[in-house]
Amino acid sequence: MDVVKQASDALRATIDISSQKGIGTTITLKLPLTLAIIDGFLTKIAANHFIFPLSLVEECVELTRKDVTEAHNRHLANVRGHLVPYIRLREHFQIGGESPAIEQIVITQVENTRVGFVVDHIVGGHQTVIKNLGRFYKDVEDTAGATVLGDGTVALILDVPKLILAAGLAENRVVGNGG
Repeated sequence: MDVVKQASDALRATIDISSQKGIGTTITLKLPLTLAIIDGFLTKIAANHFIFPLSLVEECVELTRKDVTEAHNRHLANVRGHLVPYIRLREHFQIGGESPAIEQIVITQVENTRVGFVVDHIVGGHQTVIKNLGRFYKDVEDTAGATVLGDGTVALILDVPKLILAAGLAENRVVGNGG
């Protein structure tokens, strides 16, 4: 066990052990994000690429200009009878240019809170190696890191829970699945 402890310390990992008599033992190894490979969901806004952790993505729906007008420019989408607040990532990250006529909302769920994120295009699933942003970007709140795509383009990996908190949507829980 000493060798395991030394190796985990070198990786800045944590080990949790829980045991219940007659049931068994669970050992959990937590690695820092800088060493993680995740299944990601690749999206695009203008020439910028963003990745959502696929485990948080519930579904995607279209957002038309008519939908925005009918919602009186409030950032709410009607998804099968449930109102889902959304964040326009183009505005959040101050990306210039014109939005397409039909945008996409990536609907996520974090701790029973459903929040959508508006992007220009959905690229699809992407096996993602998380790289840290380095010490110059250590205070960037909305990203969990970055990855390099096959063509050399850098994509930011979004920290969805922090984006939801920053937008103040965590208190306005919009529960999915009939709630």
